[in-house]
Amino acid sequence: MSDRSQLQDHDQSRNINARQAAEALFRPKRVTPDQSVRETPASGDEPVRKPRVLEISLPVPSPTQVGRDEPIGPTQQITRKIPKSQFARIRAWRRFGMTTQQVAEVYGVAIDEIERILR
Repeated sequence: MSDRSQLQDHDQSRNINARQAAEALFRPKRVTPDQSVRETPASGDEPVRKPRVLEISLPVPSPTQVGRDEPIGPTQQITRKIPKSQFARIRAWRRFGMTTQQVAEVYGVAIDEIERILR
């Protein structure tokens, strides 16, 4: 055999081995009944493990969410100002799908203020 044919055979066997290794990685693993989670311990001394479940704590309302039961009327004006450094962020949020109402809620301002920034 020539050197060239030996290199081709070597490359071909490496490709086959690599393909087989890759297929083995993505092949679904079979679960046998012995591997499944047992409900009873193997020995009498070992306690049954209970799944860890963490309780969900209630979220703390943000300052913009407090008092939302009352709609903001024309007589109630929010005098909060948004810094100019946040204008680009507001434009990006609008470009990527946030509504004007949502942006106004984040900053705790009236919708008119957000619309003024977007102009």
